[in-house]
Amino acid sequence: MRGTDLIGLPVIGPDGSKHGRVLDVRLVQDGPLMGAYAALRIEGLVVGHHRVAAHLGYDRADVSGPWLVNLVVGLLTRGNRWLPWEQARLEGGVVRTDQPELEGVQPL
Repeated sequence: MRGTDLIGLPVIGPDGSKHGRVLDVRLVQDGPLMGAYAALRIEGLVVGHHRVAAHLGYDRADVSGPWLVNLVVGLLTRGNRWLPWEQARLEGGVVRTDQPELEGVQPL
C-alpha cells in the first residue's frame, strides 16, 4: 500500500459518525535498515475537512507566512485531528477507528 492510497479516505468512528477525511499521512524513519537508510513507518493520520491547508504544511510548527495567511490557514485547520496508526483499520475503502473523539494535531 502507498500512503497516497489513504489520502481522501473517509474516517468513520465507532458509532458510524464521520470524523472527516484523511488529509495527510505522517511517517517516521525508524523501520528496519534497507541499505544505508531505515524504512519508513506510518505513525498516524491527520484527519479533517480542509485538505489544502494541510497539504501546504501549515499545521507544522516551523512553517509560518504572512499574518493574514496564518490567520486564514489557522481557521481552516483548527478542526484537524490526529489518529494514531495503531487505532486505525482499513475496511472496504474507509478508515475505521474505535475512538469516539480524536485528539488535536500536534505540530511537528
